[in-house]
Amino acid sequence: MIRDLPSLKQFFRENIHTPIFGVGVYAFDRLGLGGIVPNYRLLALRYSRDTKLIEKDVEVLSLEKGMGTKHINAPRNSTTILAHPRVKEILDRHRNPALIVYKSSSKMERICRENKWTLVASPVKFGKAHLEDKVKFRRILEDIGAPPPPGEILPATSCDFTKLNEKYGAPFVLQHPRRGGGKGTFFISTQDEWHQATKKLHIHGEEGEETVEDISDLEVVVAQYIRGPSPSVTGCVTRQGILSTNLQYQLIDIPQLYNPSKGSGLFCGHDWSAARFSQEVEQQAYKIVEKVGLYFQKLGYKGIFGIDFVLDETKQKLYVTECNPRLLGSFPVITMAQIQNNEPPILAFHLLEYLDADYEIDVDQINALMRKPKGGAQMFLHNLTGEWTRSHGSVKAGVYTLKSTENAPFPDELRYVRPGYSLKHLKRKDEFLLTDGVLQKKSHYSPNRRLCRIITLRHVLGKDKKGLTSWAKAVTQAVHAAFNLKKVRFVKLIKFFNPDFLAKG
Repeated sequence: MIRDLPSLKQFFRENIHTPIFGVGVYAFDRLGLGGIVPNYRLLALRYSRDTKLIEKDVEVLSLEKGMGTKHINAPRNSTTILAHPRVKEILDRHRNPALIVYKSSSKMERICRENKWTLVASPVKFGKAHLEDKVKFRRILEDIGAPPPPGEILPATSCDFTKLNEKYGAPFVLQHPRRGGGKGTFFISTQDEWHQATKKLHIHGEEGEETVEDISDLEVVVAQYIRGPSPSVTGCVTRQGILSTNLQYQLIDIPQLYNPSKGSGLFCGHDWSAARFSQEVEQQAYKIVEKVGLYFQKLGYKGIFGIDFVLDETKQKLYVTECNPRLLGSFPVITMAQIQNNEPPILAFHLLEYLDADYEIDVDQINALMRKPKGGAQMFLHNLTGEWTRSHGSVKAGVYTLKSTENAPFPDELRYVRPGYSLKHLKRKDEFLLTDGVLQKKSHYSPNRRLCRIITLRHVLGKDKKGLTSWAKAVTQAVHAAFNLKKVRFVKLIKFFNPDFLAKG
């Protein structure tokens, strides 16, 4: 019986003998289970300045170690890692290793099947073609009695701005069923915004313009815009029941973290320290995650999934906006926060399900532990320039504070305090951590490419839960300035002659 964090550690120590590897673009991405899984190891693509710190504590293979600012000219994902001959050579030394990845792909599934590796990730069949499809998921919500925002599913070719504007008011939401990352969600207030959105979705292109997809059968979601914050919850389907963490705030469309020209619905991080909700709202979330989890269980789904909400604060009502049937952007920091909080991490139960381990839990008891309030926040800082750039500043991975200087170009600058890469390395509320892919000086960044992850113990969302606090704004400004990004000219020419410098993705 696993009852708490100590008994979970004991269970892994005494019963799990499978070699387990975390696989991610950066070593940081799959951290968290090192203190629970004996001899936990990491396989990474990029070699960043935080990787240099991580490998002192955890065994890491980074394929690009020693390449400086060059990169392997292949897609920037875990499939590239598992397809690499060096990785196969390492994994072939172990019997039936288990590989924890962010998200599976068809090629990844084939590679693991051919090599008899256990892929710890939901199958591709549950992804964009099924549960991630916003149209299909909205129908699922209607079937199980979980509330999506007021709206409807319409054929793309029959959408009319005037009628929708009259029905839902401005702004209203238009969503492509399968596009994410700011490419498929639009908040529309004017005819011009409607024209731009439908053009991007190839619903109504210019006369004579070729579309990239057949939209004759395309359905889209049109919904009322709910003015409120965007909480989310992490669930896990186990054979013994549905587990879930407490609600957390998401950082969405933060202009200090992500260039708003990229689109709408841009994910920028999480805030656990600010996540304090009424009991009424919390119970709504837990009932919804239970309904969704049980539906997934009937499909044969197991492991981690995430549900995104929008909260109508006036009515204290949660509406479900979408589902992510995979690991989430909250990892690995949510695992770190859970361990700091003396909770059994939900990722460990995800792993146990894929190992087909023989374990027992009291679901209510484990949920009570995992739903405790947590501390910490994370912000994903991107290249805000809108250009291909090269860094001319040398930024270390580690713990920082802000220092004020009278003659600096910005009100605040960074003060390096000590090395660090994990939430546990923070000691005070005025400290913050730069980690997750902090690259060396002279590295290249495409428009909106992530620069690093900023982690802190204090809350970063302001009172409206939509924008950052003044302290968080100062931190993001100082960190972005420290990279000293300069525009790269003749990008196409550089790509042609030096593809290793401007790598794919």
